[in-house]
Amino acid sequence: MNKPAPWPLLLRRLQRIRLTVKTKIWLAVTSIVLLFSFFVLFYLPAIQERYLLSNFNKEVQNHANTVALGVKIAMTEQNFQGVQTAMDFVKQDPLLEFVSLLQTDTVWDQNHATYQVKRTVFRTYPERRQINVNALSDDSTVVKRSAFSTPMMNGEILLASSTREIVQSKRQIRLTSLFFSFVVFSIGIVIGFGLARSISVPVLKLRDAATKVGRGDLTQRVISESRDEIGELGIAFNKMVTDLSTARQQLEARTSELVLEKKKSDELLEGLQKTLFDLKETQEQLIRQEKLASIGQLTKGLVDRLLNPLSYVSNFAAVSNELLEESRELLGADKYATDPHVQTELLPLLTMIENNTEKIKEHSFSLTRIVRSMDKLLQVKSDQFVEADINSFIENQLVLYRNELDPGYSYVPLHLVTQPMPPRQSVKLLPTEMSTVLFSLLNNALYSLHERALKDEHLQPLLLIETFFHDEFVEIKIQDNGKGMSEVEKQQLFSPFFTTKPTSKGTGLGLFISQDIVRTHRGSISVETEPNVLTTFTILLPLSPIPQVA
Repeated sequence: MNKPAPWPLLLRRLQRIRLTVKTKIWLAVTSIVLLFSFFVLFYLPAIQERYLLSNFNKEVQNHANTVALGVKIAMTEQNFQGVQTAMDFVKQDPLLEFVSLLQTDTVWDQNHATYQVKRTVFRTYPERRQINVNALSDDSTVVKRSAFSTPMMNGEILLASSTREIVQSKRQIRLTSLFFSFVVFSIGIVIGFGLARSISVPVLKLRDAATKVGRGDLTQRVISESRDEIGELGIAFNKMVTDLSTARQQLEARTSELVLEKKKSDELLEGLQKTLFDLKETQEQLIRQEKLASIGQLTKGLVDRLLNPLSYVSNFAAVSNELLEESRELLGADKYATDPHVQTELLPLLTMIENNTEKIKEHSFSLTRIVRSMDKLLQVKSDQFVEADINSFIENQLVLYRNELDPGYSYVPLHLVTQPMPPRQSVKLLPTEMSTVLFSLLNNALYSLHERALKDEHLQPLLLIETFFHDEFVEIKIQDNGKGMSEVEKQQLFSPFFTTKPTSKGTGLGLFISQDIVRTHRGSISVETEPNVLTTFTILLPLSPIPQVA
């Protein structure tokens, strides 16, 4: 796997580094100062040193050439005093190390094929100094040669001068360069500080003010005394903030107007919605009443027509049982006691007819209850809602229910757990109808408990009524640990004429009527059940505020 090149990776990392304006100014000024300091401290001294050394070499070479020329003239004229005079020309130089007059001879080998130049010191100054005829220049001494040729001899002048003045000049140049570098660096620092203060400080103020303006503070202003572009930028910023403040005030004023208009519109819309809701409710009630009136009129007639035949069926069944009983008594007389036909055939037949007649009587009673329940369903309900405390209402209904409770169910405890009624809240009820709902649910719960208790001797019966208050509705829960119901039964529970009880004990209209009453209260009813564990009926009724009396 190829690794990325280090330089592009380094450049990408450097690009991610955030540099402030102040940092960039300091980097720029520092870079310029360092470059100039390097130029002053290293480059210029090196050039000056080379220049001084070059001039000094030329000067020493000129002295050597001058001495050589004077020696050549004196030797040509055979003026040996002139040779000394020529050499005395450089004796006054304080940098002079030595000056020597060398005689050069060419020495050939025996075959006269190669040669070498032999130098011999002819005269020197200082006289007792040992001279290296092959001496070369070094850091402390500059050695120069100047050859000459005369009829008398060939030679050269070897002149050596000290470089101590050059060394002193170099030291002075470096000290001067160092001083000027320090001066330049100090000036650069001062310039950088001034630039940073005059550029970065206003920019930072402008940035902070812009940040606060972005957060909504339009009181920010930038004070700038400079007349450059940054000052103009501050003036433009102040004008922008002033314009924004003015625009905000205008917007807030317009928003206030719109809020007032919206509030009026909302109030008007709320009134219209309430009116529309009332109209719809009234329309639904009218349609419902009209339907119920037409259906009720038809059903009422059927109920009236059915009750009379049912009464006749029940009465004739009772009379038939009485006749059968009399027949059994007659057939049980002594004169028929020995008749095998009567004992083996006739009496069992009478018993069978009596059982069938009891079934007819039982089912006629059940049908009578159903018809009377239908009659109760078709009765005109009260439309006068009463504002009531739901806790007090339920508690009063439980007292009435306990008084009317079948003694066979007295072993089941009834518990009521309530939450405090919210202040200035009430529930609008149709008391008679809501009492019917509670009684129906309690009857069903008691029946379910009794049926389970017959199979489970160790059952601890539970029948609990609880109230819970929420923001807009009250929740009434009726719980029992009876036998419960299956999922199929739960789906059809509120259907008319559906019952989980035997035909002789249930009509199938109790929960249907209860659901209709709860819906009349603009509420809802639901059930959650787990067979042989817990069954919970939940009624939700809307809360309404109690109007304050002026």
